[in-house]
Amino acid sequence: MDMKRTLFVLAAVLLSLACGQTQVSAQPAPPPPSFASSGDPSFDAWRDDFAARAVARGRDPAVLGRLLSGLRPDPRIVELDQRQPEFVAPVWDYVTNRVTENRIAGGRALRAEIAPTLRAVEERFGVPQGIILGIWGLESNYGAAALNYDAAAALATLAHEGRRRQQFETYLLALAEMVERGLADQQQLRSSWAGALGQPQFMPDVYLTTAVDWDSDGHRDIWTNRGDVAASIANYLADRGWRRGEPVFDEVRLPAGFDYALADGAQRSVAEWAGRGVTRMEGDWSANESALQAQLFLPAGAQGPALLLHHNFAVIRRYNNSDRYALVVALLARAFEGRGGLVQSWPRQLGALNREQTLELQTLLNGLGHDAGAPDGLFGSATRRAVRAFQVSEGQAADGFPTTALLEQLRVRSGVATAAPAREPRGLGPAGVRELQRLLNRLGYHVGRADGEIGPRTREAIRRFERERGLEVRGRATDIILEAARAAAG
Repeated sequence: MDMKRTLFVLAAVLLSLACGQTQVSAQPAPPPPSFASSGDPSFDAWRDDFAARAVARGRDPAVLGRLLSGLRPDPRIVELDQRQPEFVAPVWDYVTNRVTENRIAGGRALRAEIAPTLRAVEERFGVPQGIILGIWGLESNYGAAALNYDAAAALATLAHEGRRRQQFETYLLALAEMVERGLADQQQLRSSWAGALGQPQFMPDVYLTTAVDWDSDGHRDIWTNRGDVAASIANYLADRGWRRGEPVFDEVRLPAGFDYALADGAQRSVAEWAGRGVTRMEGDWSANESALQAQLFLPAGAQGPALLLHHNFAVIRRYNNSDRYALVVALLARAFEGRGGLVQSWPRQLGALNREQTLELQTLLNGLGHDAGAPDGLFGSATRRAVRAFQVSEGQAADGFPTTALLEQLRVRSGVATAAPAREPRGLGPAGVRELQRLLNRLGYHVGRADGEIGPRTREAIRRFERERGLEVRGRATDIILEAARAAAG
């Protein structure tokens, strides 16, 4: 019996080995690093917890200790994050402050200096040189911009702040991996306030997956190597779906009586837009272009430029999730080639909401059942949709653009303000009608010859003007309409 039992046990062991069922004791994870107090208990609790989780995911405790020791949250970084110009500045200020003669001249000079490299990069990745240079100029002024922050401190501050905690913790993990693999030294860990690195301002996870060693010297040097910088930017866009040879946007004219609610982000073919009376500012579309899909974008509402955005516009947005940013990149690319900017002028006379007003706008929209998302004072896509819904409910041009007049209407509808008593409009004589017709022609309403007669074209132009400015639609030539037209024409 003992021999049988012994053979039985031996057979069981051999079977277990054959089936891979032996238990191998796992190596315990190394202990996480310990830190001195930063003086902020909340930050310390987050930092210690993050470090423990990072070690459990395989990050080196020694590297984490070096990166996170001595850090404390920087309130300047939180402030900068909450007032990013992509969401706060008026669109016309954002654009004109970035498409400048200095930036255009700098891009042209760099293009001349590294022309063979840029040509080769464009040939390989299919991304035009002007787009590469536009991003390069915006991100770091072609490498001249100072990087005034420690990347670990910036990322830790924003992770602790919590609005996008998971996102910035991911960046911190990638930064630790960069250091572990010897991909960046301490000087190269200087960053923007958001923790972006090098001349193309890559976040650490993007560097790990997308940066290119263009000259094959064994280093993906986005800090000093211009070939690596250009190729890395192009590779980023190509990897996100850049379509070789396709445009970024076209500026267009909209016909009289156009339904501005169509600027809702829906993709339609260029041929369909043309069928709705939309025409291109710069000549006709070719047969190939007519098949492209595009969405209508009104960056400053019904009174500003109208753009058809193509697929590559959305690809640029992957670099920075802002329509304004993508527009500036495309405008810079045009300028490098000597082409002009937008034809339609910006409606600066409408003014723009500041952050406090935008916060109030969002709160009032939510209160009226138009979902603007959590009020944060930043005008994004959810707020634009809510503004459009309110405009539709009021019978106004649904262009999704917030103005001080619209905010006042919201206050009245919400019962937090009282509408000013309406002044009875007075009809215009022939001289006033002629002035109104001239102004309407200047504003693009095309009433024809200013003859002082109120015919069907003039009445329709007045109605369109009234709809687009949130006025009561009556189609009458009055002193109130004349005053509004004077203000609109500047």
